[in-house]
Amino acid sequence: METIVTSIFLVLFIIYEWATGNYKKGILSKTDYKMIAICAGAIALIQRPLVMLMVFGLAGFWMAPLAGSLSFLDEQYFWPTLLAFIMLEEFFHGLGHWFAHSRTPKTRPMQFLHKLFRTAHRPHHLIGNDDEKARLTVGQNFVEGWTYWFVMPNIWFSFIALYLGLTEVFVYGMIFKGVWTLHVHTNWQYDLYFLNHKNPIVRKIAYALAHVFTFPNQHHHHHARGRNSGKNLQNVLSLYDWLFWGTRVIELEPPKRYGWRQTEEEKNSALYRFSGTLR
Repeated sequence: METIVTSIFLVLFIIYEWATGNYKKGILSKTDYKMIAICAGAIALIQRPLVMLMVFGLAGFWMAPLAGSLSFLDEQYFWPTLLAFIMLEEFFHGLGHWFAHSRTPKTRPMQFLHKLFRTAHRPHHLIGNDDEKARLTVGQNFVEGWTYWFVMPNIWFSFIALYLGLTEVFVYGMIFKGVWTLHVHTNWQYDLYFLNHKNPIVRKIAYALAHVFTFPNQHHHHHARGRNSGKNLQNVLSLYDWLFWGTRVIELEPPKRYGWRQTEEEKNSALYRFSGTLR
């Protein structure tokens, strides 16, 4: 169900982007299209199933008596449990994302771990032909290095919750998270309309909401080249950017340029981008 619903929204967002000209020549490179295909296929067929098997295997070894033990929360306290699940999953996502963008640690083991996170996440910021034509697209949501799904703590957290019996909470939480994440990567900035509205009350409400939820233009600035590329780390709850990471930025105009600088290998080879730490 989760996959079906998010796939439907993905198709709708792609149709919107196509209708508004987001796939014109030069906006995305051939390598971008190949990366989207490789990453989407790998997630569906290899990475996500394999991580789930790993989590269930380890959980079965270390915490077998707890299997399904939280199912009563699914049945008796669904809505508060769903809220808690979304908030925790989003926090762990922000933690891993923050670490990928943080400065290199001083100790050697942490340096190795930091390189793993940073290399896995770098492809997510490579868009276009390294020029000013590039634009963010919903397909970029899937683009990461091959190790990303194995190291991000929110992915492990969500499957542990599933192992503990939070089946419906997992499904509905992943649908909400998936759809919201797709929508902040789509090439639109409807939030700018409200942030720049002529009515000051509308502007203040929009500004207040941007302290709690992540909206498209906020996350677009995360994909920009420049001072904001390490800001607005959260996909759903900018509350954590504001209160935990100190990375919340609310801009009143769209980014001028998308995507980090690329090496020649990154420009020309999707497999090179995807392989990451295998090199």
